[in-house]
Amino acid sequence: KKEEEDEDISARPASQSVFKVRLIKFDDTKKVPVIKQVKDVVENINLVQAKKLVESIPQVLRDNLSKADAETMKAKIEAAGGMEAEITETARHAQNLQNFVDQQHRKLLEDRPKKASAIYRATAEALSNEFDGDISKVIDYIQVKLDWSLSHRRLLLHEVQRDASDNQDKLDNIANFVFDPTINIKRNRRFGTFIPTISSVERLYGTGVCAIFHLQTAFFLVNLLTMVIWIALIIIPYNILKPSATSSNVTFSFSSIFTTKGYLSQSILFQGTYPRGIINEKYNLSLIYFVTTYIYFFIWFVFITIRFSTTYKRKVFNSILHTKLGIGFRGTFARYDYTIRSSNQKQKHTEALQRQFLDLIENDETIDRVLLKKFETPQYKFKIVITNLFYILLAIGLGGINWIILSSCNNPTIDCNGSIIYLLLINRLIPYVIVLLTQIEKYKYLSYKLNVIGFRCVFLNICTILSFTIHFFTNTPSCYETAYGQYIYMLLLADMFASLIFPIVFGSIIDLILNKTNRNFDGINLHVQLSPPVLLYSQLLIWFGIYFSPLLSIMVLLNIIFSFISHRLYIYIHSRRSDSYRRVFIWNGDHLEYLIYLLACLILILSVTCFVVFTTVVKPSENCGPFRQLSAAYQVIEFFLNEHQTSVLWISIINFITSPGFIYFLVATFIVIAYKLRHEALAEKQLVFIRDSNLANKKKLRENAVKKLNPQQKKKNTREEKTRTIPRTSAANEDIIDIERI
Repeated sequence: KKEEEDEDISARPASQSVFKVRLIKFDDTKKVPVIKQVKDVVENINLVQAKKLVESIPQVLRDNLSKADAETMKAKIEAAGGMEAEITETARHAQNLQNFVDQQHRKLLEDRPKKASAIYRATAEALSNEFDGDISKVIDYIQVKLDWSLSHRRLLLHEVQRDASDNQDKLDNIANFVFDPTINIKRNRRFGTFIPTISSVERLYGTGVCAIFHLQTAFFLVNLLTMVIWIALIIIPYNILKPSATSSNVTFSFSSIFTTKGYLSQSILFQGTYPRGIINEKYNLSLIYFVTTYIYFFIWFVFITIRFSTTYKRKVFNSILHTKLGIGFRGTFARYDYTIRSSNQKQKHTEALQRQFLDLIENDETIDRVLLKKFETPQYKFKIVITNLFYILLAIGLGGINWIILSSCNNPTIDCNGSIIYLLLINRLIPYVIVLLTQIEKYKYLSYKLNVIGFRCVFLNICTILSFTIHFFTNTPSCYETAYGQYIYMLLLADMFASLIFPIVFGSIIDLILNKTNRNFDGINLHVQLSPPVLLYSQLLIWFGIYFSPLLSIMVLLNIIFSFISHRLYIYIHSRRSDSYRRVFIWNGDHLEYLIYLLACLILILSVTCFVVFTTVVKPSENCGPFRQLSAAYQVIEFFLNEHQTSVLWISIINFITSPGFIYFLVATFIVIAYKLRHEALAEKQLVFIRDSNLANKKKLRENAVKKLNPQQKKKNTREEKTRTIPRTSAANEDIIDIERI
């Protein structure tokens, strides 16, 4: 009986092997009970089982069945035959589909073909045809039944989902490329208006690329806040309270945008155009102008210091907690390539990995010592000092050249076009040269290269702008407030067009030149390394010129928008390339944000220092600006104090600031903050200790695992050599068994 059941089970299709067909043995002396039992079984079993059962019933029992029972049996047998044919056809289709999918997967594994998108496209079309366009079944097949690697399945899912989207979705995605430049890679995402979620960009290009857009968004919002303050406190009161006699009859012309003459020179864009007289009787414009500038810098100081402290803390914690604990172990043992089905290839692959692991363990400490000694030698330190000294002298020399150009002009005004063109080219083109030259240098860590480029480029910008500023105020022209504002306006206007064009042009050029020769540097890396100085250069112009041209914040807002769009457009173009899925050199976004806020803090201190010098040392013009006929702008504070020294409100404010309760509150707040920072520092030290302990444990675990793996592999190789000497009699059966196991 057991042999008959085994034979029957082996004859069925694999998909029907779970059914157990009940075979009824006949006995001539017990025909009636057996026939009744057959009829009950026929009514209660499925079609395939009915056919198997009828075939197993002897002819003597079939003759004793009634006509109705025979017809029922015949119908079930015919249906069972149709079902069996359908099952056979389905199995054949499934086998063909599996062979096609395996063939496509082998193509993807062969040296990362350049036409990978065509392979994904063909596979997606085949799956869609197989499941009659049912996207849910296709996705379920890819996620559950497809034996591909996770990355290949993800890209195939994206290709399938791309086919499922309608034309309206495609139009929306094209219109929203600003918010998601990799829309053709990652579909069906929710976009943020002000802070867009760009996880797909981070996954493809690293956190450093995301940090560029986050920084641009943050600077845009703060500049927008300061512009609102200027409009609310200066622009609106001026337009409401100004006398009608101050209205200008000059008409607007398009050329005034590029020359700042005519209508633009007499507008409220520049400080020198603000009148004094009737408006001060109704609204103390001079005092509000002075205080508003301090409020502007106060907002920026709060923003920069808070973001600097938070990025510093995040950088420290990420360096401790996100040091990829255990990644070395998982990368060593958990990434075995199961797609290699040939035993010889698998053995060679395993032996190669073992040799690499053993070499890695034996040479880890030696390599670390060699690398550390390389960056600690006196020759290396001397080379770094000489190189940085060269860039410092270069920045000072370029600033001196600008001084010479300005000296050749009669007055350092907007008519000195040579200086404007020179500053534009130096401040926007030389940073690209600095980045390319820095790639030749070797640094201990990747973040060091980022820091060096940022400091070199920003120091260059500071030297050139300071050379212009110092020369301007040592040779002050008449109504210099308007002249200085116009000069900064022209630099910002040129920088705005450069921000729109340069990222796409230079990124594409670098990709074309270096993409095939150097895989560690391309347009993405160029933008990441240049983002701190480029963003801070336009902000440097604003911080220097906001006192003389308050509405320049509109220019920097446009500048950030253009830079935002151009960088997103470049990412979008880069993602459409055939090799866009290749991960570029990963940059750390924490280091980038920390660097830019550190440089911003230094530049902001320099800008405030210049502002204090402007308001205390430099005498205002006699006939221009709200501070005319004053020896210094800060005198408006003295006049205000003299007028309100007997005011009850002013005396109350002074008493509150000097009261013991307020002082005790400040002291208590300082103690709480110091206590909190102390415990955070202790926690950071503890985390460092835990991190080091975990790394040491992981290293020991890896060493022990490799030591255990090596003798086991030797034993396995010995057994395989012995089995090769034994002749195989049934190779075909073994192949069938291997296929069934797979």
